[in-house]
Amino acid sequence: MIPAHKFPIGEKLIWLLIHTSLHRHFDRIFLRMPATLQEKTACGQPMIVCANHASWWDGYIAALIEHYLDVDGYLMMEEAQLRRYRFFTWSGCFSVDRHDTRSALQSLHYAAHLLKERPGRMVWLFPQGVIKPNDHRPLHFYNGAAHLARLSAPSLLYPLATRIEYQAEQHPDLFISMGEAIHVDEEAIHGSGFLKSCTQQLEQRVTAELDHLRTDVLNSNYAGFTLIMQGQSSPNRLFDAVLLRKPLKRQ
Repeated sequence: MIPAHKFPIGEKLIWLLIHTSLHRHFDRIFLRMPATLQEKTACGQPMIVCANHASWWDGYIAALIEHYLDVDGYLMMEEAQLRRYRFFTWSGCFSVDRHDTRSALQSLHYAAHLLKERPGRMVWLFPQGVIKPNDHRPLHFYNGAAHLARLSAPSLLYPLATRIEYQAEQHPDLFISMGEAIHVDEEAIHGSGFLKSCTQQLEQRVTAELDHLRTDVLNSNYAGFTLIMQGQSSPNRLFDAVLLRKPLKRQ
């Protein structure tokens, strides 16, 4: 297993890479999240984010949310990928080999240690294991998130959905929607069939978040969203600026 290796200069360098890439590629980035996170009332507990895995951008999205919330975050990354891009350990990535049961358990125990070591940390998992199209159904999750919740209880499991949509600009918009947390306490983890029931609940919650997000985006319903990044201007906006004319009104 490849552990995370955070240090201040490394974190700044990786954040510069991520911020520059997001700024260049996306026109706007929107975030919707629970009030408890907005008010930072949940940040003293271990937080596990379980997101759909729809694109190459998912790790960058995790870093963006961690930076926006100002939390100490870590991300579980496929070992073969992390071996190729080991510098991502500087920003809190650690490896998992889901094809090796013993190694995968080692990664989960490592993640649980991170969560327990310091209050308010956040660990990201993509329980699908592989990238799937955004509207692929049904979702199938491995039970690693449930294992981690059991090892780090009491903890908060957050379902998260992302959607990339091309609208009125050359660059796409990115929408991120985080649902209310599932509270995992000591009593729950000792219940019969916890791993199976928790994994099924996560599948249902992430699916519901994805469906809700799709409906809102298709209907241009941005209530509850916060614009957290305005990207690089598309050529049409630059052209309008040169001609000193107002851009076309859009949602």
